[in-house]
Amino acid sequence: MVTVANLATIKIAAGLGPDALAAVTTGARLYNIFNAVMIGLSAGTLALVSRAWGAGDKHQAASLLSTSLVVSLLIGMTMTAVMLLITPALVSIFGLPPSATAASVTYVRLFSLFLTPIAAYIILAASLRAAGDARTPMFYAAIINLLIVTLGYWLTYGGLGLPAFGVDGTAVGSGLGNLVGVMIAFFYWRKGRFRLTPQKTEAMQRKKQLAQLWKLGYPAALEQGVMQVGFLAFLWVVAHYGTAAYAAYGTGVTLLSLSMVIGFGFSIAGSILVGQQLGAGNIAAAQAAGWRAMRQSVIILVALAIVMVLFANPLSLWLVNDKEVAHNTVLFIYVFCLAQPFIAIDMALGGALRGAGDTRFPLYAAIAGLIVVRFGLAFIFMWLEWSVVWIYGSVIGDYLVKNALFIWRFKSGRWVKHHGLQQ
Repeated sequence: MVTVANLATIKIAAGLGPDALAAVTTGARLYNIFNAVMIGLSAGTLALVSRAWGAGDKHQAASLLSTSLVVSLLIGMTMTAVMLLITPALVSIFGLPPSATAASVTYVRLFSLFLTPIAAYIILAASLRAAGDARTPMFYAAIINLLIVTLGYWLTYGGLGLPAFGVDGTAVGSGLGNLVGVMIAFFYWRKGRFRLTPQKTEAMQRKKQLAQLWKLGYPAALEQGVMQVGFLAFLWVVAHYGTAAYAAYGTGVTLLSLSMVIGFGFSIAGSILVGQQLGAGNIAAAQAAGWRAMRQSVIILVALAIVMVLFANPLSLWLVNDKEVAHNTVLFIYVFCLAQPFIAIDMALGGALRGAGDTRFPLYAAIAGLIVVRFGLAFIFMWLEWSVVWIYGSVIGDYLVKNALFIWRFKSGRWVKHHGLQQ
């Protein structure tokens, strides 16, 4: 559902031209800086809540959610202030034309105003999934994304007495959609309608929980930070091939985000099941859950890749009006679909390791795969003046390296020692 909303946002912006499309693409990339920090916190929260739930300690699980929410609110407010200040400097990295740069700066600043409620919902949803409730987050995700698409289109093109705000309206509509949906979700959480209910936590217990969250969360946050630096560096290389190649990358990623979301789903499932089994003291079942998540992820993502290859051209032409952007998008889809089985392995086993509390090893793998291999190869290909297809192809090398590292780590069983945090 999140993917559908992202595709709809791209489609809405595409009707305004390449500058608006570049703004949405840039906004999505810079949003990932915030998302990196939140994934770090949610990784720690998910591991601890799933372990507590697996051990049958429901009060501890609910208490961990409350503590994580306090941290998420502080992170959201801090990131809003930071993004408002440094957005021009960040956008300038991409070397976009002046008109696209101006549109991107405004888009990012407007959307940044809504980061605090988004941060809180990320933690609420992760905690509910860790407690075995995947339906409630899915239900509220549907509400939020329906609001994002509806308000985004309305504020972009106008209607019902409102003028058209263009790509600025796209940003505000997306933000308001998140805000309203999150407010509804937290209203019912406060009413005690969810599996995890609000809990008062004593100061000493909260201090202990914060220490646990930090121990598990900061490597995951650093991993995401490394990934975002790598992605930005990779985008810097892509931007050297022109606005069409740059916009095509963003469009292609959005089209293929369905497969990424499915892979992320298996990552979450593997993380939760591994965490719950370790909480119950069943190490063999935890290991089996990780391998099972990997196999299922590979099968589904390969099947989806075949479908995407078959329909790459009509999908690209439907999503964007510019033929050059559509052509580059098709090339990116072909290359990215080749990487799907490797992405499936990366996400499933990476999630399993994080669920076990082994959050440092994925950080090392990200440095090796994304920074050294992907960016390194892309930079060399750019220096050799090879076509943009080779730049896109460096993605495959990234995931091959990380696959080798994750499979070795999970087979070794060394991740088991990381689950022994004191509750």
